[in-house]
Amino acid sequence: MGRDVGWVATMGGLAGGADVILIPEYPVGLDEVVGHLHRRRAEGKDFSIIVVAEGVRLNAVQDGSGETDAFGHVRLSERGAGDTLSRAIGAATGFEARVTVLGHLQRGGTPSTVDRIWATRLGARAAELAIDGCSGVIPVRRDGDVAVVPLADVLEQRRVPRELYELTQLFG
Repeated sequence: MGRDVGWVATMGGLAGGADVILIPEYPVGLDEVVGHLHRRRAEGKDFSIIVVAEGVRLNAVQDGSGETDAFGHVRLSERGAGDTLSRAIGAATGFEARVTVLGHLQRGGTPSTVDRIWATRLGARAAELAIDGCSGVIPVRRDGDVAVVPLADVLEQRRVPRELYELTQLFG
Protein backbone atom coordinates (compact mmCIF):
# COMPACT_ATOMS: atom_id res chain seq x y z
CA MET A 1 0.00 0.00 0.00
CA GLY A 2 2.99 2.33 0.12
CA ARG A 3 5.50 0.75 2.48
CA ASP A 4 7.59 -0.82 -0.29
CA VAL A 5 5.74 0.04 -3.48
CA GLY A 6 4.01 3.18 -4.68
CA TRP A 7 0.86 2.02 -6.44
CA VAL A 8 -1.58 4.05 -4.31
CA ALA A 9 0.55 7.20 -4.50
CA THR A 10 1.13 6.80 -8.24
CA MET A 11 -2.47 6.18 -9.21
CA GLY A 12 -3.85 8.74 -6.74
CA GLY A 13 -1.29 11.31 -7.88
CA LEU A 14 -2.05 10.72 -11.55
CA ALA A 15 -5.80 10.92 -10.94
CA GLY A 16 -5.44 14.03 -8.77
CA GLY A 17 -3.07 15.93 -11.03
CA ALA A 18 -0.05 15.89 -8.71
CA ASP A 19 3.01 17.84 -9.78
CA VAL A 20 5.50 15.52 -8.06
CA ILE A 21 4.97 11.91 -6.96
CA LEU A 22 7.53 10.29 -4.68
CA ILE A 23 7.46 6.51 -4.40
CA PRO A 24 9.86 3.92 -2.95
CA GLU A 25 10.72 2.33 -6.31
CA TYR A 26 12.34 5.43 -7.82
CA PRO A 27 14.24 7.56 -5.30
CA VAL A 28 14.25 11.31 -5.88
CA GLY A 29 16.53 13.63 -3.96
CA LEU A 30 15.43 16.74 -2.12
CA ASP A 31 17.45 18.85 -4.61
CA GLU A 32 15.31 17.52 -7.48
CA VAL A 33 12.07 18.31 -5.66
CA VAL A 34 13.28 21.80 -4.73
CA GLY A 35 14.46 22.41 -8.30
CA HIS A 36 11.06 21.39 -9.62
CA LEU A 37 9.30 23.73 -7.20
CA HIS A 38 11.55 26.63 -8.21
CA ARG A 39 10.86 25.94 -11.92
CA ARG A 40 7.11 25.97 -11.30
CA ARG A 41 7.38 29.20 -9.31
CA ALA A 42 9.38 30.79 -12.16
CA GLU A 43 6.55 29.79 -14.53
CA GLY A 44 4.09 31.70 -12.35
CA LYS A 45 2.64 28.64 -10.65
CA ASP A 46 2.43 29.48 -6.97
CA PHE A 47 1.39 26.05 -5.70
CA SER A 48 2.36 22.44 -6.24
CA ILE A 49 0.83 19.17 -5.17
CA ILE A 50 3.36 16.59 -4.02
CA VAL A 51 2.20 13.04 -3.30
CA VAL A 52 4.48 11.07 -1.01
CA ALA A 53 4.12 7.31 -0.50
CA GLU A 54 4.56 6.49 3.17
CA GLY A 55 7.58 4.26 2.52
CA VAL A 56 9.62 6.89 0.71
CA ARG A 57 13.09 7.35 2.16
CA LEU A 58 14.09 10.97 1.94
CA ASN A 59 17.86 10.73 1.82
CA ALA A 60 19.75 13.31 3.84
CA VAL A 61 16.60 14.51 5.63
CA GLN A 62 15.19 11.34 7.18
CA ASP A 63 16.63 8.36 8.95
CA GLY A 64 15.24 4.84 9.05
CA SER A 65 14.58 4.79 12.77
CA GLY A 66 11.26 4.78 14.48
CA GLU A 67 8.89 2.76 16.57
CA THR A 68 8.20 -0.74 15.29
CA ASP A 69 5.02 -2.78 15.18
CA ALA A 70 4.48 -6.36 16.40
CA PHE A 71 6.12 -7.69 13.21
CA GLY A 72 9.24 -5.55 13.57
CA HIS A 73 8.30 -3.12 10.79
CA VAL A 74 8.99 0.56 11.37
CA ARG A 75 5.68 2.38 11.89
CA LEU A 76 5.78 4.59 8.83
CA SER A 77 3.04 6.86 10.13
CA GLU A 78 5.37 7.70 13.01
CA ARG A 79 8.27 8.44 10.66
CA GLY A 80 6.25 11.11 8.87
CA ALA A 81 7.70 11.29 5.36
CA GLY A 82 5.29 14.08 4.40
CA ASP A 83 6.06 16.18 7.45
CA THR A 84 9.79 15.63 7.00
CA LEU A 85 9.60 16.66 3.34
CA SER A 86 7.48 19.69 4.19
CA ARG A 87 10.03 20.97 6.70
CA ALA A 88 12.91 20.32 4.30
CA ILE A 89 11.14 22.17 1.47
CA GLY A 90 10.39 25.12 3.72
CA ALA A 91 14.00 25.30 4.89
CA ALA A 92 15.40 24.97 1.36
CA THR A 93 13.01 27.34 -0.42
CA GLY A 94 11.28 29.58 2.09
CA PHE A 95 8.00 28.45 0.51
CA GLU A 96 5.06 27.61 2.73
CA ALA A 97 4.45 23.87 2.68
CA ARG A 98 1.30 22.30 4.09
CA VAL A 99 0.77 18.62 4.76
CA THR A 100 -2.39 16.60 4.46
CA VAL A 101 -2.08 12.98 5.54
CA LEU A 102 -4.76 10.89 3.90
CA GLY A 103 -3.63 7.65 5.50
CA HIS A 104 -6.39 5.09 5.68
CA LEU A 105 -8.95 7.61 4.45
CA GLN A 106 -7.75 7.21 0.88
CA ARG A 107 -7.87 3.44 1.21
CA GLY A 108 -11.33 3.24 2.68
CA GLY A 109 -13.59 5.06 0.27
CA THR A 110 -17.12 3.90 -0.44
CA PRO A 111 -16.92 0.86 -2.70
CA SER A 112 -18.62 0.96 -6.06
CA THR A 113 -21.29 -1.55 -7.01
CA VAL A 114 -18.71 -3.46 -9.03
CA ASP A 115 -16.33 -3.52 -6.04
CA ARG A 116 -19.07 -4.90 -3.78
CA ILE A 117 -20.09 -7.61 -6.23
CA TRP A 118 -16.50 -8.76 -6.81
CA ALA A 119 -15.74 -8.72 -3.09
CA THR A 120 -18.82 -10.88 -2.50
CA ARG A 121 -17.94 -13.31 -5.29
CA LEU A 122 -14.33 -13.66 -4.19
CA GLY A 123 -15.27 -13.90 -0.50
CA ALA A 124 -17.86 -16.60 -1.20
CA ARG A 125 -15.33 -18.61 -3.20
CA ALA A 126 -12.73 -18.22 -0.43
CA ALA A 127 -15.28 -19.52 2.10
CA GLU A 128 -16.03 -22.51 -0.14
CA LEU A 129 -12.31 -23.28 -0.42
CA ALA A 130 -11.91 -23.09 3.36
CA ILE A 131 -14.92 -25.33 3.98
CA ASP A 132 -13.50 -27.84 1.48
CA GLY A 133 -10.19 -27.80 3.38
CA CYS A 134 -8.23 -26.28 0.50
CA SER A 135 -5.15 -24.33 1.48
CA GLY A 136 -2.33 -22.64 -0.35
CA VAL A 137 -4.72 -21.21 -2.96
CA ILE A 138 -6.58 -17.94 -3.41
CA PRO A 139 -9.56 -16.88 -5.50
CA VAL A 140 -8.77 -14.09 -7.99
CA ARG A 141 -10.59 -12.16 -10.67
CA ARG A 142 -9.40 -13.36 -14.06
CA ASP A 143 -10.97 -12.64 -17.44
CA GLY A 144 -14.29 -11.63 -15.92
CA ASP A 145 -14.62 -14.73 -13.79
CA VAL A 146 -13.39 -16.14 -10.48
CA ALA A 147 -10.34 -18.38 -10.80
CA VAL A 148 -8.40 -20.19 -8.11
CA VAL A 149 -4.61 -19.91 -8.23
CA PRO A 150 -1.75 -21.00 -5.98
CA LEU A 151 -1.09 -18.43 -3.27
CA ALA A 152 2.58 -18.37 -4.29
CA ASP A 153 1.53 -16.93 -7.67
CA VAL A 154 0.23 -13.72 -6.08
CA LEU A 155 2.81 -13.19 -3.34
CA GLU A 156 5.38 -11.57 -5.61
CA GLN A 157 5.48 -7.85 -4.94
CA ARG A 158 4.58 -5.90 -8.07
CA ARG A 159 6.49 -2.66 -8.35
CA VAL A 160 5.29 0.37 -10.26
CA PRO A 161 6.76 0.02 -13.78
CA ARG A 162 9.18 2.76 -14.87
CA GLU A 163 7.00 3.78 -17.86
CA LEU A 164 4.04 4.44 -15.56
CA TYR A 165 6.22 6.42 -13.16
CA GLU A 166 7.61 8.44 -16.07
CA LEU A 167 4.03 9.24 -17.09
CA THR A 168 3.59 10.93 -13.70
CA GLN A 169 6.42 13.30 -14.59
CA LEU A 170 4.89 14.60 -17.84
CA PHE A 171 2.54 17.17 -16.38
CA GLY A 172 4.39 18.51 -13.33
